Amino acid sequence: MKIKLRFPADSLAAIARMGLRQKSPETLRWTADHPDSSYGIGIILRGKSGDRLGGKEFAVMRQRWGAWIEVDSAETKRRAANALYLALTDTPEDAIRVVEENENKM
Repeated sequence: MKIKLRFPADSLAAIARMGLRQKSPETLRWTADHPDSSYGIGIILRGKSGDRLGGKEFAVMRQRWGAWIEVDSAETKRRAANALYLALTDTPEDAIRVVEENENKM
């Protein structure tokens, strides 16, 4: 299961001008083995830090910076969408994109 958080280049430059750092792509991890996971829905953890990526946080990243998530399968997309509560945050479903292995974008 591959999950990557991505940002457009111009957004990365704007984030850097604010004195912040953001890696693109950033590896994410889905897990249901976490105290914050409700009813087996799972949560998304960020990179090496292991910090939780919440649905509201992702919605803001999407709206302000044009962020999106790339995954390797429809099942991974379903898990990530549920973990981020896309329906509750009015985040469009295309914010998570299935990328084929041969596209070499992951």
